[in-house]
Amino acid sequence: MRGRLRRLERLAEGNVVSIPQPGGTVMRFPEGALKDAYLNLMSRMSAGEAAPPEHPLLEAARDSADPKWSGSIFATDGDATAPVEDLSE
Repeated sequence: MRGRLRRLERLAEGNVVSIPQPGGTVMRFPEGALKDAYLNLMSRMSAGEAAPPEHPLLEAARDSADPKWSGSIFATDGDATAPVEDLSE
């Protein structure tokens, strides 16, 4: 019975992105959150101090127990709003 309920819940959610977390929990986001998180990351990288708050998917990817997520572009190390060192010289 529980298996059927879980299956129905997943069908009702539609397409979701599941990001495993430490301790066995899973963070779920609608599929469109990937685009939103990417755009949020790019905005944060270019805005400096006026950066918008971090998208929850970015934090979930950074904290993920799955190397597929913890090694992805969404798992930024450190502060994405920090200035980049000029290496042109």
